[in-house]
Amino acid sequence: MPSKSSIPAEQKFPISQITAPADQLFLDLSRALLKASFLFSNHPERPIHAYDLSLAQMDVLTVLADAVDSSVTCSEIAEKTLITKGGITGILDRLEARRLVKRMPSRDDHRSFQVRLSAKGIELVRKLYPELARSNQALFERALRPEQLREFARSLDLLIGGLERQSEA
Repeated sequence: MPSKSSIPAEQKFPISQITAPADQLFLDLSRALLKASFLFSNHPERPIHAYDLSLAQMDVLTVLADAVDSSVTCSEIAEKTLITKGGITGILDRLEARRLVKRMPSRDDHRSFQVRLSAKGIELVRKLYPELARSNQALFERALRPEQLREFARSLDLLIGGLERQSEA
């Protein structure tokens, strides 16, 4: 890695020199949203760490738990998570190795699989989710007052709704 002194002067500049002042708010907001998400998701008090689960694995378990009386395809998991279809396979491999999920060949399409929680996966979700809810509550309540939490929830709903509408257009 080059030292600071070896970087040519023309390559040294603050972001503020290449963006309009009016744009800085939106750059700062985007960065703050990503930083908050990272800090919240990776906080050491979050119980997923004690269960040695990644965020992606937790996301998949959530989708499967919501479909407890049925199984879902990899495509359906990808649609309901932030994970690509290609990434789902590796996550399912790791969850299956821990005996948390079961994959069964699809009756309709021999190229695809149906996925569901195993008995061990159901047991984990039933134990983990109350802990996760308490952890989330504690993290939010230490950071924000009740009225701030309500406003934050409204703002996030507006942002997510607006972004989803834009992506559908």
